[in-house]
Amino acid sequence: METYVAYDFGDRLRVVLGEERMRDLLMGMGFYNGENSSELFVNVSGEEEKSVIFEKLRGMGVCFSAGREWSPSEVFEYLREKGFLNGRYRKISWKGPGNYIVEDV
Repeated sequence: METYVAYDFGDRLRVVLGEERMRDLLMGMGFYNGENSSELFVNVSGEEEKSVIFEKLRGMGVCFSAGREWSPSEVFEYLREKGFLNGRYRKISWKGPGNYIVEDV
């Protein structure tokens, strides 16, 4: 399983761990544990800070989930259009439980 940004709450991001080795790297960036041991959260205060975190996550190979409403992949594209980010990223989407696709977009 891939590590991915699962949800963007606007002022907080949720990342689902696919690999336990990512936990320390994320905690070093200011992420904190959620109720579920496979989830980590970080608070953000605006588009600039979110862009910095997205850039670091992309550099670590973390995926950005696709989905309904403002999915993390849509937020990445929005920030890219506004000039806060550039370049490609890894998008993850699901065909069904346990069946996912990762694309470089």
